[in-house]
Amino acid sequence: MRHLLCMLACLLALGDARAADGTVDAACAARVGDEPAVQLAAVRGPIAAAIGTLDNARVTLPSPSLASGTITYLDISPNFAQQLDKVCVLGYFELARGGAVLTVPLVVESVQAVKEEDPHDGGAVQPSTRVYFRVPAIDDFGRGQGRQPFWKFWERDASLHLKVAAFAYADGVRGHVYFGRDLPVTVSSKGASAVAALLFAAFFYGVAGAALGPVARAPEAAGRRARTRWRRLLPWNITGSNGQASLSQLQMLLFTLIVATLLFYQWLRTGLLQDLSTDLLYLIGISTAGTAATQAATAIRKNLEPAIYQYVQQLGWFTAPIADAQSRGRPSGLLLTNKRFDIYKFQMLVFTCVIAAYVIASGADELGNVQISATLLTLMGMSQGAYVGGRAAADLLTPLQDQLRGMQALQQRYAAAADARVRDELRAQFRQAAAQAGTMFETMFGRVLPPAMLDLPPDADVPGAAAPAAGAA
Repeated sequence: MRHLLCMLACLLALGDARAADGTVDAACAARVGDEPAVQLAAVRGPIAAAIGTLDNARVTLPSPSLASGTITYLDISPNFAQQLDKVCVLGYFELARGGAVLTVPLVVESVQAVKEEDPHDGGAVQPSTRVYFRVPAIDDFGRGQGRQPFWKFWERDASLHLKVAAFAYADGVRGHVYFGRDLPVTVSSKGASAVAALLFAAFFYGVAGAALGPVARAPEAAGRRARTRWRRLLPWNITGSNGQASLSQLQMLLFTLIVATLLFYQWLRTGLLQDLSTDLLYLIGISTAGTAATQAATAIRKNLEPAIYQYVQQLGWFTAPIADAQSRGRPSGLLLTNKRFDIYKFQMLVFTCVIAAYVIASGADELGNVQISATLLTLMGMSQGAYVGGRAAADLLTPLQDQLRGMQALQQRYAAAADARVRDELRAQFRQAAAQAGTMFETMFGRVLPPAMLDLPPDADVPGAAAPAAGAA
């Protein structure tokens, strides 16, 4: 049962117990149904007297800031009582705001004896008493009088004090003092912390969009330029290159923002940077490894054979303009490979969304306790492996090299032909083959080939201008 002013397991049974003079201690005998003003009037004197009493208790809080609406605790060491059912814990919060002093009773949930590591001897433990209590919201003070103006939502309340004391209590009589403290504390607002965390995520998402570089100043309408700027913030444009969406990079961006935002939110709530759970580290590692493997697979697919590389240089294709990094991407690119639906991408996108939603819901309380089942992590790893394997298997290098060998053969035949009609037909065939090869080349190397580069080179009439590729028939 929740007690507002004292935690006493046997208090219900001793509700009518009286002291020798026939009276019940007003402070420790307070009930949940009592008015806050009555409770506070009964406990102010005993708490003030306890605070003024010398004691050797060490009282600590788990974090510099208390999260409103949650249950936290006080650690008191050494252990101040062997019989917790005969302990009376009293306290209240006091807030100075605008010349007024606002108070809220301390809501004690439980008192427990625990063993914690001795700060002076890491291998030893020492007994201590832990008092669990509910942290009030600032709106609870004076029926909302303690609320900050909305433009100061980011400020913590440094003028808040927790005044708490513990007494021996038996047979309706409050006995000697165990400890008394006046602790300056801060209380964070859940709503304000959530707003600040969302602004944090939006800011760094905008930083990622701004990293794409300035939009080219073209002679276009102002409205169109504005749409172009906003288009850069679309996730498939941020995580892609040359208008090509990258699902692995989108996954890494999503998990990075989620974890960083939740860390920032918990820091605002508690004043501490929390540890990440092992499962969450595994998840981030899988995402990072998948992105790196995808980039490695893409780089391997660009290694042309030396003879083919030399021929492409003769064509001048490597001097073509680089594709516009700000070109418009499409969300469909997250699920398509070579303009075909990719089941591996679909699988990874589904698992990514499920896990992202779970991490957001679970990590809002404590990131160190986020648990992801080994089965789900295995499925995520398999999905990443299938996606990377699919990217590696989607080989454009072999057909591109075959197409370039065919262009070489057509160029050689063109140089050797004497009939004008045959030469015209060979030129047309070369243009058709170059158009197909150019499309693959642009996709792989991010270049934009102008129409002039898809025609026979100026020296095509010179015999031997197109050296045969190694391995060509």
